[in-house]
Amino acid sequence: MRFITLIFLLGIAKLTNAQNFQSGFITGISTSQVSGDLLGGFNKIGLQLGGFVNHPVGKNTNGQFGLYYIDKGSNNPKSLFQIDLSYVESSFSFLYKYQGFSWEGGLLIGVLIDGKTYDMYGYENASESQFNQFDIGAKLAVGKELLPKLQMFWEISNTIPLFPIQEHPAYLSILNKGKMNAVLCFSFRYLLGDE
Repeated sequence: MRFITLIFLLGIAKLTNAQNFQSGFITGISTSQVSGDLLGGFNKIGLQLGGFVNHPVGKNTNGQFGLYYIDKGSNNPKSLFQIDLSYVESSFSFLYKYQGFSWEGGLLIGVLIDGKTYDMYGYENASESQFNQFDIGAKLAVGKELLPKLQMFWEISNTIPLFPIQEHPAYLSILNKGKMNAVLCFSFRYLLGDE
């Protein structure tokens, strides 16, 4: 699956260079937590790998589509308890260039590849490993150009509360539907072709 995604992204990069599109690669580190798991802190570290394509929609504004693999979940550093989630995520966002920075905001749709919960002894808890197939969220990011084709981005994203990744066993309230992902990413984006 990862190989097919990589071939797809490379094919898009080759095709879009002839038009008014920019494409590139994303590589980074994610730290995450799951709201509602009774733990705090961004203790789960993972990867973010993929690509993006963007197109100008205004003087300083680009519309962007991203497709990438990302690790999410939760981790208790004092025991073996862990929520381990892997997604293929697509993002639809707008980038606005202002005062030397790229400001980004948009929506995310993640498809769960694998999701497991491990108890405090490191054994899989099958009854707690029933996660929703989709993670629908929003993101905000800020980036800075390091080199003409290389940018560094800081990103925060969160599951939209109406679409939790796992419902509470007893529906507690209308506003608190269940567990949600919260993710901080530090990534590099490399542009292919000329700007």
